[in-house]
Amino acid sequence: MVYGCGNNFVKFIVFLVNLLLFVFGSLICGFSLWANLDKNFAVHLSDFARQVKINEEFVDDLAKYQASLWVLVGVGALLLVVGFLGCCGAACESMICLALQFIVVLLLSIVQIIALGYLLVNRAELLSSLQNFMEQSAGTVEGRMNLLPIQNVLHCCGATANTRPTFIAEGRCVNTLTDAPDCYSIISEKLETAGETVVAVGILCLIVEFVSLIFTCVLFRAFRDRETLYTPY
Repeated sequence: MVYGCGNNFVKFIVFLVNLLLFVFGSLICGFSLWANLDKNFAVHLSDFARQVKINEEFVDDLAKYQASLWVLVGVGALLLVVGFLGCCGAACESMICLALQFIVVLLLSIVQIIALGYLLVNRAELLSSLQNFMEQSAGTVEGRMNLLPIQNVLHCCGATANTRPTFIAEGRCVNTLTDAPDCYSIISEKLETAGETVVAVGILCLIVEFVSLIFTCVLFRAFRDRETLYTPY
């Protein structure tokens, strides 16, 4: 057991934070796996929507993108592993678990720094690539059909300004959607306005991860000093 109030406080904080990460990651991973593997997921989701009085059209649109929940499975599994290593490292005073957690968090921090830098430098290029991708996707009937849930959620008509007349001619923009702008304009506007928020959240996550790395180093040093103290001469 570590000695000193400061070391014990750090140990408690590391254990508590990683326990929350473990529980949160387990919930995300478990729900996402259930959503992907259960063939009746859409039916269960619709029943739940009726009970809590959620818009059923939004639930139907969400069910169409059920396969995209595999991304949440990966995120939940990553949080689960990080939380498990942190909990075991703090509770069992295992330097191996702490070292593994330190490596994982450090790699995540490096990836986030690279991603934020890339987004800030290549924002215009990314928007141009998104526009080209949406325009090419709308070149087929299947691609235009896949865009319908996005139209309903964002209240837009057509993938881009160039493909908007095609959607109107095929009757894919009904009622108020006929006068709505194209989806790329709305998405790009939302991305531009949300850019500062994304950067702020990314910086906040990096600060939290940096503090976590410092706490892990402090706890690792405390465990090493404890072993040195009990080393026979």
